[in-house]
Amino acid sequence: MPLYEWRCGVCDLTFEALAAASASKRRRACPICRRPSARVMSAARFHSGKTAPPLDTRPSGRKSDVTQLKVPSPARLCWMDDRSASRLAAYKHGRGAEYDDTMATREETEKKYGVARERSRHAHGHSPLADPAVMTRRAAAARKSAAKPQPAP
Repeated sequence: MPLYEWRCGVCDLTFEALAAASASKRRRACPICRRPSARVMSAARFHSGKTAPPLDTRPSGRKSDVTQLKVPSPARLCWMDDRSASRLAAYKHGRGAEYDDTMATREETEKKYGVARERSRHAHGHSPLADPAVMTRRAAAARKSAAKPQPAP
């Protein structure tokens, strides 16, 4: 059954109801004032019936490694390291819990066998102050201007 909208002219309420196509042309009572309301046109969504194949399966039907999923570069935030981007991609594919479980198991295994994996440090920013050389030059310029005598206003 389709979902239709009606609008009450008295109390300005727009409400929805499931109704058979044959009953959709009839007026419906407003849920607040109980007066007859006219049906209004609403936005429509259509679905062709075809569905896209799942994003996380390969043609052979085997699932891909959840830790290797990639997020498109425009969706990757500038501060994200590879691990954060991989986690975001897993959550976007609906496999976030699987990713967290897989990574926890890997970390436990690394601790058990004493394997220390170095975490990447992502030092990137769009601010010129994120560059240490720029920050040093600006600090030197500030010290230099502070050392000069200031003219009286």
